[in-house]
Amino acid sequence: MFIGGDTLEEAFEQVAMSMFGYMTEIDKVDILMSQDIEADGHDMLSLLFHFLDEFLYVFSAEPYFIAKKVKILSFDRENFKIKARGYGEIFDLDKHPQGTEVKAITYSNMQVHENEDKCELFVIIDI
Repeated sequence: MFIGGDTLEEAFEQVAMSMFGYMTEIDKVDILMSQDIEADGHDMLSLLFHFLDEFLYVFSAEPYFIAKKVKILSFDRENFKIKARGYGEIFDLDKHPQGTEVKAITYSNMQVHENEDKCELFVIIDI
């Protein structure tokens, strides 16, 4: 996944929503509930990895939450900690077409590029 945003926070939000977009057709997901996650790392790459891995976990474990929208609640760049909220619903095969199964997040060629006017993330997921 190659994702960009005006800010690093926006790029993180977009990459999480892109991951959920692999799993189903996001336009069929309604916002009925929210799910909070927290992640931390030792650098920006490990923070990105753990951020996506936490959202993958909430999808993979009961109640099988799928997000239509992701919002960063707090982003501590110095200590590499992030809190985020996903807005969506429980995944239901009768309602949500099954897309590609995301098995894992990988560090393979993971990149974070932050410039003054644009931020870009590159993540390879194991499908």
